Amino acid sequence: MFKKVNGVPRPSQHEEKMGYFLADFAKERGLEYVMDGKNVIIYKDATPDMEGTPMLTLQTHQDMICVAKDGYEIDFLEQGIESYNDGTYIRSKDNNTSLGADDGIGVSIVLAILDSKTISHGPLECLFTWDEELEFSGAIALTPGILKGKYMVNIDWETDGELCIGTAGGLDVAANLAYNITETPSDYSAYNLSVSGLTGGHSGVAIVNGGSNAIKLLGDFLATISDLRLAAIEGGTFPNVISISSKATVLVPETQKAEFETKWETYVAEVKAKYATVDPNMELTIAETETPKESMTEVQTKAVFAGLANAAQGVTEWSETVKDIFETSNNVGSITMKDGTLNIEYLVRGFNNDNIAKLADIIISGFEGSKVGFTTRKYGAFSPWNPSLDSALMNYARNIYQEHFGKPISLRKVGGGLELSEFAVVYPDMQFISYGPTVNDPHTINETVEVKTVKSTWEYTVELLRNVKQLEN
Repeated sequence: MFKKVNGVPRPSQHEEKMGYFLADFAKERGLEYVMDGKNVIIYKDATPDMEGTPMLTLQTHQDMICVAKDGYEIDFLEQGIESYNDGTYIRSKDNNTSLGADDGIGVSIVLAILDSKTISHGPLECLFTWDEELEFSGAIALTPGILKGKYMVNIDWETDGELCIGTAGGLDVAANLAYNITETPSDYSAYNLSVSGLTGGHSGVAIVNGGSNAIKLLGDFLATISDLRLAAIEGGTFPNVISISSKATVLVPETQKAEFETKWETYVAEVKAKYATVDPNMELTIAETETPKESMTEVQTKAVFAGLANAAQGVTEWSETVKDIFETSNNVGSITMKDGTLNIEYLVRGFNNDNIAKLADIIISGFEGSKVGFTTRKYGAFSPWNPSLDSALMNYARNIYQEHFGKPISLRKVGGGLELSEFAVVYPDMQFISYGPTVNDPHTINETVEVKTVKSTWEYTVELLRNVKQLEN
């Protein structure tokens, strides 16, 4: 089933093909379904032996973060993901792209349940949302009151043998500059700088590993250079992905060339030593190039890199109550310079909305304070999720795991976000759990899912379905 799901192009905010795939899946099996915007809900009646039992809402998301290896050509809007199963891991073919196990495996498990004629279950309501990865658009746009179930089972967790007991909230921050282009002075020389080969990862998970960010590395260095002009810059993909590569074309006065090159060499040695363990494949390059005829003014260039340097990258405060998790963090996810506009995107995360807002304001002040024309905006806010640990569904889920696997299920709080935070606001009486197989390095070309954990997640889901009579006893 996962190969079929992965054969459908489904980048975040471009899930139309996946929506039609799900609708066709339901029609072919005679199942009732609803297309609520780009959200899809498929219903399945209880099996005869389970009539009168409570309805479960199985929830997953259609979209995936699409990233490709540098130099690998793929059109994610038209092409699906090729995957390879070596018996231990499923990964993309030749590690050319992200895999889409987040949340393609969850979608596949739910579709296999809908397809089954042998699994006992009560009435099912299966919700497949869109744009979970970027802005929770599907969860936010879901028609109020459309869900019928009282108990939601989210299969979007990324560590086997765990129940999620809390997720961070977040806020996107964008800084935009309509920049001025002027003729490059005749006494300037140009350089191409690049950073590549970083480990990257999910900004809500891998951020605690202390790795570097390619955009931030370039920004911090260039903020130290005087009389600099910017001709081109790009890096990163999405706000929730730690940037693994970036590049820029910059200009310096010819009289400062030797000093500039020396500073770069020193900087390269420093950052390679600092991140040797977590980013062992880091590459930083410099090459003199033909001087562009036009470039950004020195004043605006200085403001761009001062703003990038001002905004902290990574964990800004550690939790005092939960080991190895942040209280607040920040990630610069992308930078583009095109058609007269420079755009920088951040994602601030945290477990307290006030602290998230404060960190966002610090980022904004670093750009707006330069007074060179930066405009900023906050968008895509989502709240932290802190479920009750003593709800009927939570206790049922823990008991079923113990009974089937002979050991207690672990409980874990994490820095990533889940759509459950949005559902909890609209459906305050609904109860939630979240679990899933082990997905390693999501949102990167190294993304894998452990095969044995897909099997255990499947078994756990089936046990939750067939024992649902116990839920309200």
